[in-house]
Amino acid sequence: MTITIGSFSTNALTAQPFGYEGDARTGLTARTFRINGLLTSSQWQALVSEYNSWRNTRLTDADTLSSASVGTTVSLSITSSNGLSVSSLACWFAEPPSGEQAGAYISASATLVDAAQALAVLLRSKEKERQGSEALVPSLGTVALTWPSDNTVTIVLTKPLETRQDGPSAQLTALGKTYLTGPYAAHKLRQIDGYIQESNKTATDVLAWYDYSISGAPTVDSWFPISAPSFSAEVIISGGVKSTRWTVQLNAIQVI
Repeated sequence: MTITIGSFSTNALTAQPFGYEGDARTGLTARTFRINGLLTSSQWQALVSEYNSWRNTRLTDADTLSSASVGTTVSLSITSSNGLSVSSLACWFAEPPSGEQAGAYISASATLVDAAQALAVLLRSKEKERQGSEALVPSLGTVALTWPSDNTVTIVLTKPLETRQDGPSAQLTALGKTYLTGPYAAHKLRQIDGYIQESNKTATDVLAWYDYSISGAPTVDSWFPISAPSFSAEVIISGGVKSTRWTVQLNAIQVI
């Protein structure tokens, strides 16, 4: 059995290299390859050189979760080990080389991980983390924003929807009695806080609804926006695929 990483190669292994890291209960594991062996001085230098070259370039890579890309890798080949082998597999170093002098040789170790599998584990872990946090949020329903030509944007609510605005107010008279001012009525107010449900809709679509809604006089019982929408965006991971989630906030009153 021979392990090759770039210019480094050895067949003087003291342990079989195949293993896994991660949480087996959830399947969130990635293949690992542990190098344990007695190396000559030149082999040790070659292993350290491969690690340094990978490390120096890896430091300049974009954040792994943000890019959803394996970035810089090293090529690993292992000839048959108990019937298992890999050829030119893209890997990351999971543990840097370490070694102790053992006479004329160096007792060395290092660990590599299958970069594609490790990335998949990172992305799925991030997705499960988001799903877990969303599961703690109560289901508050949705609000559909519609305008002509069958255009609709659906907002998944993350906060309670309805409240009241412009009701009567109270103050004290000089004698300490309650004095009410204003009409004995209030506007029904929708405080729409949530995110766009449709993956193909963005802030532009909500603004199109807003522009249409304020373009003419509203009818009684219709919902009229009294504030322009505000937005934020976040990247989410679903099924290992990145997408942008648009968060929306706006207020609308029911015309009376």
